[in-house]
Amino acid sequence: MSRVNARIDAVLAGPTGSVGTAPPFAIADVIAAAVGGPAIVEDSSFRVLGYSAFVGQMDRGRAEAILGRRIPAAWLEHLTGTGSLATLRTTTDVVDLRDGPWEARRRLITAFRAGSRVLGFAWVAEGGQPLGADAATALRQAVDDATPDLLRHLEQIDAAEEHAFREVTALLDGLPGAPAVADRLGLERAGRFVVVSVSTGEPPRAGRTGGDPNGRASRLVEHLRLCMDSFRRQAVVAPYGDGAVAVVALAADDTQEAAARLGNEMVRLTGRGPLHPLRVAVSSVGTGIASVPGLRDQALAAAATVGRDTGGSVSYDDVEAEVLVAQVVASLSPDVRLTGLDRLRDADRGSGELERTLLAYLASCGSASTAAAEG
Repeated sequence: MSRVNARIDAVLAGPTGSVGTAPPFAIADVIAAAVGGPAIVEDSSFRVLGYSAFVGQMDRGRAEAILGRRIPAAWLEHLTGTGSLATLRTTTDVVDLRDGPWEARRRLITAFRAGSRVLGFAWVAEGGQPLGADAATALRQAVDDATPDLLRHLEQIDAAEEHAFREVTALLDGLPGAPAVADRLGLERAGRFVVVSVSTGEPPRAGRTGGDPNGRASRLVEHLRLCMDSFRRQAVVAPYGDGAVAVVALAADDTQEAAARLGNEMVRLTGRGPLHPLRVAVSSVGTGIASVPGLRDQALAAAATVGRDTGGSVSYDDVEAEVLVAQVVASLSPDVRLTGLDRLRDADRGSGELERTLLAYLASCGSASTAAAEG
């Protein structure tokens, strides 16, 4: 876990008796008493804020959520696969799951909402006794009653999160002091990194920014952070433009292919939920903090090659020729017509050989002999 997330988690956990701890744990106790089963309260990124006292045998899902401080990856996949995640993100319905990973007991789940904003989620599991016939109604009422308290608690977290986002942005933009920022974020200055860009198929909308808690960037940040935590990857995440980006630290033996698999997994975990179709782009591997701005540019450029209607994941190394052609065309006067490029793409469909030849030609500053030797 990165130091940014650790810092935010520290605000979530707070010292005993502080505002950071008391409301979520008290809310969980109230919900458990009202519904009749052990409860967990999580934020909108499924990080555990508090849980009720419980005496009895704890099933594996609840134990792993409490110990890991967030939803287990197996449960995230289960919510996605059953369509429950989309329901929780978009409604105040109570999801009733009769089964789940690791032979789970029955669970009721619903969202805390303030208007259209999702504040978090409440989970109640069956304990020693089956949940009553009115358990879903009791859960929804208890969550509605507790929402103002949870909102006040989360407002204190927003300041810490906003500061973390500013630091990540300074790193991405290569601003003065970026090495010191990397130290504070827990990233090694000489480490190996990729930058991952995520966006949706929605066209850009004026006035929607990462600072808007209901905006697309906010939802993308949540998804990106949750995925990185589930993959056990050290990463720092921030909204960027109409999407979100992550600077991901790689191990010494991580390959470009391993980095590319992260993007494919993020698309898979999105399923048919509210972020579908998700567009993911992964930069090449860079070394050192100074490489991060260039990796950011690669990821953003590669993202432009992913279809808005279809979504999917690409690696910069796989679409470099297409990016280069697009950059050349964009640098030309609007009056210049390059129908030959369209014919090249049509003729090249499926093989990529002509685009690779063009890339070699352009990279050699127009030297046909050098391009031929490269081929």
